[in-house]
Amino acid sequence: MISRSAIARLARSAGFLIGLLVLVTSVVTSVLAARDKQATAQDHTLDLTLEQQTAAVRNYFDQSRAIAQVLADSPVFIDFYKAPGTNKEKIAAGGPLLERVNDALAYLEQLYPGRVGEACFVDQDGTQIARVVDGYSSAAKDLRQNEEMASYFGPTMALGPARVYQTRAYQSPDTGRAVISNSILLTAYGHTGIVHFETSLDSFRMPATTGDRAASIVDAESGQVFVDSRVETTITENVDQTFVPLVRAGKLKGTMTLDGRRVAFQRMPATLNNANDWYVAVSAPSADGGWTQGLSVWSLALLLGALLTILVSGLSWRSHALSVRRAASHDALTGLPNREKFNERTRTALRGGRPAAALIINLQGFRTVNDVLGHRHGDLLLIQVAQRLTEAAPSGATVARIGADDFAVLLPGDDLASARVTADRLLAALHHTFLIDDFHLDVEANAGLAAAPEHGTDAETLLRHADAALHLAREQAATVQEYDAAHDTGADTRLELLGDLRRAIGADDQLSLHYQPKVCLASGRVTGVEALIRWQHPTLGRMAPDRFIPMAESTSLIRPLTTHVLDIAVRQAKLWADRGTPLPIAVNLSTRCLLDPGFAGQVFGLLYRTGLPAALLKLEITESAAMADPDRALTVLRALHDAGISLSLDDFGTGHSSMAYLQRLPVDELKIDKSFVQAMASSRADEVLVRTAITLGHNLGLQVVAEGVEDETAVVALQELGCDIAQGYHYARPMPPDEFDRWLITYSESLAALPTAS
Repeated sequence: MISRSAIARLARSAGFLIGLLVLVTSVVTSVLAARDKQATAQDHTLDLTLEQQTAAVRNYFDQSRAIAQVLADSPVFIDFYKAPGTNKEKIAAGGPLLERVNDALAYLEQLYPGRVGEACFVDQDGTQIARVVDGYSSAAKDLRQNEEMASYFGPTMALGPARVYQTRAYQSPDTGRAVISNSILLTAYGHTGIVHFETSLDSFRMPATTGDRAASIVDAESGQVFVDSRVETTITENVDQTFVPLVRAGKLKGTMTLDGRRVAFQRMPATLNNANDWYVAVSAPSADGGWTQGLSVWSLALLLGALLTILVSGLSWRSHALSVRRAASHDALTGLPNREKFNERTRTALRGGRPAAALIINLQGFRTVNDVLGHRHGDLLLIQVAQRLTEAAPSGATVARIGADDFAVLLPGDDLASARVTADRLLAALHHTFLIDDFHLDVEANAGLAAAPEHGTDAETLLRHADAALHLAREQAATVQEYDAAHDTGADTRLELLGDLRRAIGADDQLSLHYQPKVCLASGRVTGVEALIRWQHPTLGRMAPDRFIPMAESTSLIRPLTTHVLDIAVRQAKLWADRGTPLPIAVNLSTRCLLDPGFAGQVFGLLYRTGLPAALLKLEITESAAMADPDRALTVLRALHDAGISLSLDDFGTGHSSMAYLQRLPVDELKIDKSFVQAMASSRADEVLVRTAITLGHNLGLQVVAEGVEDETAVVALQELGCDIAQGYHYARPMPPDEFDRWLITYSESLAALPTAS
């Protein structure tokens, strides 16, 4: 008979074994779950990186084809063929004609910094007319005479005009680099030629990554690795055989494990005008390497935690209560104090009339991070921003997160001067590149500053005024802005309007363009139109452009807004051209567009997709926009102008540009600001200014446009002064396209009915 003590020991042993089994099971389960989670997370990260890399390659292909297409229509090459003499004579003579050809080829390097190494202009007989290598023009004696032997020549000739041919990778005889090239046929005055440029394969290489992740471009026929983020790009010396099984499998897209590495891949097959058959692949050491892959310190910690669970259970209620109190006063993501806690500490700092300062810092473009990379990467960015601000803030300061991408900093005892120094230091800490997983992100930020007692003596007022200063910093494109009561009007309304405008850009029925004709003063015929944006707000009705354009220009919204306007205008111009009434259409540009080195490529891509000739697009810039950063603006303007796009200097006379710089601007047209035109009749000084502007424009070889022409008196005065074109209410107000079509028919009929001068 079994004793009670034996039964008790047996029960204790059984309980111990059951408990041990539960612990082992939990560890095994956690290890398997951790391994599966690692593998799933790795595949997701690889897919995301692959999508970015593939999009970058496709984007280059699209933009390079667009640039080749627009370049083929450039008047530079047409003028060369138009000039008298044989090609050999014109090459030997050199001079401004050949310099313009070389400049047009050299600008390709500025459009694609670090990508384009060689570009050339070749005649149909295989003779090079001009060649530029790494920005330097080749001498006439160094030009090749047998370019018909090059791999691009025959296929490009076979494709015919308006088709861009892209070669397979090869070793450039000019730069020695591994390259691909784009070529397009152009015809003019009975001549046929080819514009050709090479792009370095190494420029496709991703920057160094963490976690031993690599991005590769692989030849889909041989499995040869052309580009790899870990090694220098080469054509002849690469013996990497890792991706040969991928080529043999022949799949278009997917994920597989090769030689211990997890690989996400996407095939980009060859087409009629692209000889490259590539795989884009992103790889990393495989995360599903077996049982030990999931067995980590965390697994052992789980075992230890299970043994200690019963010991700490008594403390759990207290810990829970503390976490509840902390959650009410701190941000869950960053651990920083929230808005309520920040206000509480601000009230404490202001007791007894003591001085203090409050900063609000906003991250520009944070929504783009969430939209493009996902909310996980956005959260990781916010965590790193919080860490940097905390580390850079002075002792005794409070750093809080008070909004999605808004941070506040309380500086007890600081006056305006010392708070401004701190604000500059905090923003400087944010201007260093963030590394989020394998993505390098650069963050721009604005800050608003308010100090007590100057700007308020209570927490709510101080924070509200710091927020108003932040909005002013955005509108004026400043980094740090102090509170200014004179500008604190309608801050809440401006914030709401910015949100409405962001949504309107993606809507179909809010933003539209109206078109105002530009009329030749000599003949009376319509020479073009200017596109002017209109916003039909769903609740506020028609919004004046001067109410929302300045807001957009002070934020990143101006770029998508400009892209949206250009898209509408170019498609409307193409519609008019297809109907047989081609009208050059003018679109206004902001400063940010002129300082964006990729803007010219975006415009070329739009022209390529719609098929609109470059000559039917005119871009208007202001003096102040061109002078914001003259060298960068000049690079973008030259690229646009050399592609055949007309440029106009708007609001002339209101800026502060120098005559020396104006002479360098590649503009075709000068527009006199309406304030001078409308005051001509009553002001002798304004008439002199208009006369001077017309004379200056003509001396520079420019057409001159007078804005704000409202009556026949102004028309007669401008005709006597020799002005070329007029624009204003005397002819027509800006109109929707259908109303403009009716006006144009009526105006043309009335013009035709006028008696001709004998």
